[in-house]
This record gives sequence, C-alpha cells and structure tokens, in this order.
Amino acid sequence: MSTRFSAPVKPQLHLGPLTIPRLVKWTPVLAVWGAAAVGAGMLFLSPIPLFQKVADYFTDKTPDSDKPF
Repeated sequence: MSTRFSAPVKPQLHLGPLTIPRLVKWTPVLAVWGAAAVGAGMLFLSPIPLFQKVADYFTDKTPDSDKPF
C-alpha cells in the first residue's frame, strides 16, 4: 500500500464529536444561553421563600450615616 495518494491526517484532541475549534466556536453562544437560563431561573424562583432568604443576604444593610454619598 502506497502513501503517495493518501491525504495527510493530523490528529486532533477530541471528546466524541467535540474538538477544540468547535468548542471555541460555540462558547459565546452557550454563554448567552447560560446567562438567559440563569436570568429565567432567578425570575421563576423569586417567589420561593428559600430563594428570598438567599437574596436577602445580598441586600445592602449599611446605615445611611456610614455611606459617603
């Protein structure tokens, strides 16, 4: 068998059909969909008391006398 007519094949790092160039191409799209999913989750979970308790942790409880403006 001669290798004269065969095309040069370069091995690529892959996990199933996913290769690094394909992951780089899809990263912005998946980031936008992920941000939208987080936003929708926060919107739909806002009436649940456990979620409200977590959200209360991030509220600003600094007295007005300690704020410079």
